[in-house]
Amino acid sequence: MVELREIRFDAVVIHYGEVTLKRSRRGRFEKILRGNIEKLTGLPVRRLQGRLVIDLSPETPLDEVLERVGRVFGVVWYAPAVKASSLDELREKLLEILSSIKPRSLKIDTRRSDKRFPMTSLEVSKKLGAFLSSRLGARIDLKAPERTVLVEITEDGIYASFEKLRGPGGLPLGSSGRVLGLISGGARSALACWLMMKRGCRVDLLHIYDGSSGEEALKTRLKHNIDKILEYSLKLRLYLAPIKPFLENSRKASADNLPQLFQAFIIKLGESIAEKRGYLGLVLGASIKDPSRLESLASVLALRKLPVYTPLLTLSEGELREKAEKLGFREPPEHQGLDLSISGLSSRALEKLWKKLKLDEAVRRSLEELEVYELRLGEEAERIS
Repeated sequence: MVELREIRFDAVVIHYGEVTLKRSRRGRFEKILRGNIEKLTGLPVRRLQGRLVIDLSPETPLDEVLERVGRVFGVVWYAPAVKASSLDELREKLLEILSSIKPRSLKIDTRRSDKRFPMTSLEVSKKLGAFLSSRLGARIDLKAPERTVLVEITEDGIYASFEKLRGPGGLPLGSSGRVLGLISGGARSALACWLMMKRGCRVDLLHIYDGSSGEEALKTRLKHNIDKILEYSLKLRLYLAPIKPFLENSRKASADNLPQLFQAFIIKLGESIAEKRGYLGLVLGASIKDPSRLESLASVLALRKLPVYTPLLTLSEGELREKAEKLGFREPPEHQGLDLSISGLSSRALEKLWKKLKLDEAVRRSLEELEVYELRLGEEAERIS
């Protein structure tokens, strides 16, 4: 029996969802999506009505193309397809392919975007189904078929595919502005950045390191999760700032107050970079295990000026683990996320303690030692300042 990947496909047909809902900006979103697919695959992309198409040659590495299309935000589903110029040509191609696959039951699902075609979608499904059923000895089963053939009639020709591959969905990367992700090195902050990318944001990263240099952190605790983010973004800018000024100024603080103070330090540091470099807000990977302790996070956020996006707050612990594992994000062995529930300073008390410890000065000193890197998928990090 022939496997689907052994079929000689002519194209990859790509479908998108949310971009079609934004009617006033549909053209812009489609242009961004098309450009993102071209960048990730290195292949030209054509636009048809309601879909995009990548034409394949015998030399095109299909598995690689499919894997890369599956990482493009805005893509809802996609499929390798055979192409025909007429219904007669299509049925002969399908007969040849399905004769090798030998399905016991079939369903033909037709979509017609070219309304000039002389037959309705239902008529095409019935005609193809009757022909293939009689020639293959396979029964037509509309509820639980062994093999479904999706037929798409377009102004460019007729495409037929045999599986729907799911994309990440969301909005095209770059359609919603730039934000700065506060990344700890753990899976949760990486997942928060990924979720903002899914909403169309370009996300650059800020990490507070506690080693001898930012470069050391980049090559060790940060590398895996940042590489996973780069698989979707292709490139990003990484800011690395030392934790040492914070530790020096907060020595007199109680251990219970350190998590809130450090979270505020990260946000203040991120704001300074964001305001200078034009980011529209910050991304924080905070999650609340105990809903009664939401006040702790609220106290920290009360000190900020820019918007702070917290996409993980609505997810349960199980959902967080499942999503992070599915995307390949993981915790470094030594990583311990901050538990905001162990401290309950009010916003006023936190601000008072912040001023007492002169943490604005710590932010300034940390910024003076900031390291900035340009990262690109598959390339060595380039330090630019």
